[in-house]
Amino acid sequence: MKQFFFFLLTCLCVNMYATVRTVSNVPSTLAQYNTIQAAVDASASGDTIYVQGSTTHYAGFTILNKRLTIIGPGWSPAQNFQAFKATVETAVAINGIASRKTEIQGLEFTTSISIITNNPDSLRFIRNQFEAAVYLGFSSVYNGWLFEGNWFDKGFVSAGGGDTVTNFLFQNNIFYATSTNGNVSGFLTTQHVYFDHNLWYGPSGTLTAPCIGIACKNLNFSNNIFVHRDAAAGNSFSIFNNNITYGAGVNNPWDTAYHNSNAGGNIADQDPQMASQSLVNNGLDLPVLNFTIATGPANNTGSDGKDMGLLYDASGSLNWSNSNMSRIPVMVGMNIFNPTISAGGTLNIQVDARRNN
Repeated sequence: MKQFFFFLLTCLCVNMYATVRTVSNVPSTLAQYNTIQAAVDASASGDTIYVQGSTTHYAGFTILNKRLTIIGPGWSPAQNFQAFKATVETAVAINGIASRKTEIQGLEFTTSISIITNNPDSLRFIRNQFEAAVYLGFSSVYNGWLFEGNWFDKGFVSAGGGDTVTNFLFQNNIFYATSTNGNVSGFLTTQHVYFDHNLWYGPSGTLTAPCIGIACKNLNFSNNIFVHRDAAAGNSFSIFNNNITYGAGVNNPWDTAYHNSNAGGNIADQDPQMASQSLVNNGLDLPVLNFTIATGPANNTGSDGKDMGLLYDASGSLNWSNSNMSRIPVMVGMNIFNPTISAGGTLNIQVDARRNN
């Protein structure tokens, strides 16, 4: 019953002209579909699909020429909301120009997402967990994508040979990598690709580059924190402003010696002094650590006057404290005022909710 009212509440927040569909692979849960693909097949452009958290993983799905919004509970949902993530364990594909502006939010992907034919523009990936690759196809143009509030848990974004990547924004993400891989690959022909207010780190004793495999060029890095991440390796002709490095091997990746540019405000090899800095230094892969900055060289020294690294804005959606859950209201209480009613009577219910910007 609780799940039903969760879906009912979230449905009220969607455009009244769009159709909302619900998915759960838990037999005891009230939902319209038990696979994401079935809900996708039944949907038209503009529709929204809510996916219930579950201990059972979901199969992958393909979106073809539909603009959809698919929302799961987040990569670490609050225990008093629902205890489980919605994990997708087989391949996902988003293709077709008409899939433009599709949004994927609050899911965990343990396998690849591929956008390989008739590539859509302006895809939005918000508050997801990536443990595998997001693949862009070959010899195509990709434009206007947003990655916001995600946990790249050794996952990466890979452009294929001959791709052109333009107007991409990676904002308020954690990029975690080990010594064997990074988080970006093949971004060679690029224009206006920005990495702003992200945290890049990895295990203690390793120096992992953000760029892996095929080198990256012409990227823009602003307000990032790099701990044990060598932003010069495999990365050239990129612009750096207001970034800080710490124990990164190459702590001045913005120098011309590495064929990059220093746009000012960069700080080399200084402790950012995050609240959980020692755990970050040890490479603990846990995105619910306290990454706030109260003092030190990263405090209020971003190009926008904010702290370097992850954003903790007091209002709006750019608050890492909220990034573990999707941007949907959360039901926190329900009162039934007249539990006993006669046939045909009215059941009076009060539902209390809080927003999760």
